[in-house]
Amino acid sequence: MRGIMLDRMSDMAIFAAIIDQGSFTRAAEKLEISKSAVSKAITRLEAELQTKLLTRTTRKLNPTVAGLNFYQHCRDIVAETEQAFEHINAMRSSPSGRITLSAPVNFGSTQVAPLMPEFLERFPEVDVDLQLSNRLTNLVAENIDIGIRCGTLKDSTLYFRKLAPLQIVLVGSKGYFERHAKPQHPHELSYKEGKHQCITDSARVTDRQWRFYDNDELIQITVNGRFFVSDNRAMRSALQADLGLAYMPSYSLNELIESGEIETALEDFMPQPVPVHLVYPERKYMSAAVSAALDFLQEKLG
Repeated sequence: MRGIMLDRMSDMAIFAAIIDQGSFTRAAEKLEISKSAVSKAITRLEAELQTKLLTRTTRKLNPTVAGLNFYQHCRDIVAETEQAFEHINAMRSSPSGRITLSAPVNFGSTQVAPLMPEFLERFPEVDVDLQLSNRLTNLVAENIDIGIRCGTLKDSTLYFRKLAPLQIVLVGSKGYFERHAKPQHPHELSYKEGKHQCITDSARVTDRQWRFYDNDELIQITVNGRFFVSDNRAMRSALQADLGLAYMPSYSLNELIESGEIETALEDFMPQPVPVHLVYPERKYMSAAVSAALDFLQEKLG
């Protein structure tokens, strides 16, 4: 069925060229095919339609009434096909169309979303669907063009580009540390010690297990506190309100750390930075819009 449909479309394009050019010979030259191929296409169409499409004399070629009606449909189909190819070629050469990005909730809301106004201004023909989720999305099945992954990559079938890694920090407000001495060792954070209130992620049970390292030796501390939150922006507000210590990526706090409002602690015990990657399923036939987004995100977050 598919082959028959393709043959029909080819024959319809040939028929439209005959009417446009006024002869079999000029149609063959226009399409860069043989005159016999043109003649066979008309024979096939007339046989399938059981209708005469052309009247031919030694000097003139004219469409029949049925042929003229059929020509109008053929012309429209050829024009729409050409427009479809032109549209796709334009998308590949100039960024346009809609792209879908996926990112973890906190990283996406604080690091990616603020960049979108500049991206949209730079590429006015591109629309962006930014989807935020902490689950591991399936880029191919969910039609996602670019994903941002924090942590070690597990899917070897995806292409990737490296971004700047995430530095995990232990932080508290200046006001909090005025009332509670800065810890000198991770064990001071243990719920058994009861020395510090710790703000933890309520969406992750494992977030009460904070990981530190003494050289290469893992120190895992179970912490406790009275305030739980599932969003980095809310955790930042809790820090500023002197509610306790937080164990989180530094990107949410850089300006507060630089200003001195938020202070770090246990710097020598923190884990190695967490790798971050842009991942994408396609490279060979990547659209100009996706390519532009990859370059832009790497420029801003790399």
